[in-house]
Amino acid sequence: MFRFLVFLLVVLGLAILFAWVADNPGTIFLQWEWLAQKMGRPGEEVGVPLTLAFSLLVGLIFLIMLGWGILRGVIGAPTMLSKFFDNRKREKGYKALSQGLIAASSGDASTARKLTKESKKLLGQDPLVALLGTQTAILEGKRDEARENFKTMLENDTTKMVALRGLFLEAERQGEPEAARHYAEEAAKTAPSLPWASNAKLRYAASDGDWDAAIRTLDSNRSAGLIDKVAAKRQRAVLLTGKAMDKENENPDYALKLSKEAHKLARDLVPAATTFARVSTRLGDPKTATKILEASWKEAPHPELAEAHSAVSSGESVQERLERAKNLSKLKPKDPEGNLALAIAAIDANEWVQAREALESVLTSHPTERAYLLMADIEEGQHGDKGRMRDWLARAVRAPADPAWVAGNHVSDEWLPVSPIDGETDAFEWKVPVQQLGDDSAPVMTLEELKAENITEVEVEKVTLDDEPADEPQIEDAIVVSDDEPSDDTQEVEDKPVKAAAATVTTVTLDDEPEEVDSKQEEVADKAAKLVEPQNDNQEATKEPAKEKTPDEKPMPNKLARKTLKKSDTAENDNTVQFPLERRPDDPGPHPDKEPPKKGFKLF
Repeated sequence: MFRFLVFLLVVLGLAILFAWVADNPGTIFLQWEWLAQKMGRPGEEVGVPLTLAFSLLVGLIFLIMLGWGILRGVIGAPTMLSKFFDNRKREKGYKALSQGLIAASSGDASTARKLTKESKKLLGQDPLVALLGTQTAILEGKRDEARENFKTMLENDTTKMVALRGLFLEAERQGEPEAARHYAEEAAKTAPSLPWASNAKLRYAASDGDWDAAIRTLDSNRSAGLIDKVAAKRQRAVLLTGKAMDKENENPDYALKLSKEAHKLARDLVPAATTFARVSTRLGDPKTATKILEASWKEAPHPELAEAHSAVSSGESVQERLERAKNLSKLKPKDPEGNLALAIAAIDANEWVQAREALESVLTSHPTERAYLLMADIEEGQHGDKGRMRDWLARAVRAPADPAWVAGNHVSDEWLPVSPIDGETDAFEWKVPVQQLGDDSAPVMTLEELKAENITEVEVEKVTLDDEPADEPQIEDAIVVSDDEPSDDTQEVEDKPVKAAAATVTTVTLDDEPEEVDSKQEEVADKAAKLVEPQNDNQEATKEPAKEKTPDEKPMPNKLARKTLKKSDTAENDNTVQFPLERRPDDPGPHPDKEPPKKGFKLF
């Protein structure tokens, strides 16, 4: 393009010059005897028009340049031919090189190796050829050959940084942190603005707990523009928190200073606030600790903040801690974490009604495993109801998981400033570790269902028979007794007992002076009292209507255990037999005119 512009300028200049000469005509007189004789005027001056003279001069210059070009071409022909063939060879080499890089990237190791040899033959020790050979060796699994190629590339300034990165990655892959750190530091020293090298230095310093070196590297990265201001502040807060946690027992005053600075840089960083509160409490300043925790709670409610808030004053009673939990939950009334914290404090204080009320909004909006476990604690602590406790525990197993500190696929019980997997800073996030399969929505409970769950049955005092030990196991399998009148027909008692239908019966144990129970429990007790059995296994038993209970008779328990009643317990009358019954008491048995049924497996 530049030559074309020069050519246009020269042509334009000549045109302007010829135009000027044409406008100013004249004659040039030459005293040249040879020219005068040729023109037949010896001894005279020869006059040449100015326009002709100027044209002859331009033509002469053109002929001289043309001749010089021809002469130069003839002399430099061998060199030109050599360059022509070299360029053609280089063109073929770069074509093979580009195809080899494509083959290596696509995973075609055999084609990449073939093109590597061809490009090396055509291009010699070109840096890109060495890079292709290294990638091919890695693709073929020849790690030693790749490492040697990288070391050879270190001698060339063009490929030095590529070689350092390759050696760094190979050292990390083989679990050689010292070698990887060496290559990263060497690369950072050569090129301080290289992102991977600076980040690797920061990562290794933080993994070793060298917080000062990590903070210096972070400042260097910020100065070099490798990280923005917001991210730099966040990472600095994380590093200061990690340093404060290490210095917490050794130097509490210094740890307080570090955690305070970290809290100012990132108010939503929960570990910074909890560390600051913990150290403040240790140094005798619970008011400041409470203030910091409540400020962080307003930013992002978190169970660790609630736990630290309840432990600010070690001398408080459970009622005082309950009041503190109430004040904390009022800062974020609609947040479930506040209700959960209030429920925990109420359970510790045995305030069961307040605990249920606190969990009501959680269970009807977005229940999680922790909420169901707290309900199980309430059922066990308030009523000692093992059945309902197991029911809530079963719901907890199926409930959505609670959030936890997660870094990648690693779940930790506590926050860590550096990931133990890859050494990344600020890698832990508070989130659900495993996504729920199927519907993402939690199985919430309606308010009516929750109220139905909280309605407790009428509590009945547990009593035992006078002649039965109190620690004797209770009955589990109940026999369903029909309301129909028993038949007068006789039946034989079979050797094999028939499987009886089971029914769930409310637990009632008797004392010397039994309490009054509701009509339903009395009905079940009456049905259980109707059970009669033959005294011997081989004699026939006649079903008679159950007699009404007299005040002297001891009531029958309404829950029958999977056991054999003792003879001492049933010897008060002659119409008692041992459990289990071979058939239901209201079963009239086989008809006398019909054949007895064959023994076999039978479902009721």
